[in-house]
Amino acid sequence: MELKNRRQSVMDALRLRKSVKVAELAQELNVSEMTIRRDLKRLADMSIVTLVHGGAVLNEGTTALPNIKARSQKMTKEKSNIASFCASLIKEGNAVYLDTGSTAMEIAEALRTRKNIAVLTHSLPVQNILADSNELQLIAMPGIYDKVKKGFFGDMTCRKIRSFQIDIAFIGCSAVDIRTGVMSPDFQDQAAKKAMIERAKKKVAILDHTKIGRMMFTQVCPINTIDIIVTDKSADSDFVSQAKRYGVEVVQV
Repeated sequence: MELKNRRQSVMDALRLRKSVKVAELAQELNVSEMTIRRDLKRLADMSIVTLVHGGAVLNEGTTALPNIKARSQKMTKEKSNIASFCASLIKEGNAVYLDTGSTAMEIAEALRTRKNIAVLTHSLPVQNILADSNELQLIAMPGIYDKVKKGFFGDMTCRKIRSFQIDIAFIGCSAVDIRTGVMSPDFQDQAAKKAMIERAKKKVAILDHTKIGRMMFTQVCPINTIDIIVTDKSADSDFVSQAKRYGVEVVQV
């Protein structure tokens, strides 16, 4: 079995069963147990599964968040369209904030050749993408590095964010719901997002349709705190209509 097909089969089994055994998967896929162990170790390194004796368990609770590499491989076309629209909102002279996350990385790519804007971020991948840009000003937030979220977090980060006046903040969303609003898997991410929202004139939530209706550990803000939601054309129609009733502009690209 080809590598790509085998790994997809492993993921399909995990989604269906929630937990898998190495010996059973090896027999089903006609490969060695060592091969399956390597596949599961790779998924564990991406925070998709937790390794247990003889197998692995799918991470799917409200605090579970796959790492940047795993997220960047999903909904790539949708995220690219979202990023292009977000970049079009930014005008010369703007100070913009990019959150952590794979969609923020796409926005950073779209801004590489832009001129006369300031980009603030606590995302290390975003900083690396924009590091060689000559015409924009890149401002990196300090903090304690989180290798899963690929960003800097903590009190230093939040205090620094609050020292700036931000024109537009692009807020990554792992989960959003009409009743619970924008959600986050942990308190550090929540705190950074709250600081962004506090300082930004315009709050833009960026999310593909798979984030709608999901639940995470803690609330960042009610839905009507957000000015614009930018999502894809597959977004749930009920969510879109309800968000609009709360006064939120919803753009589907």
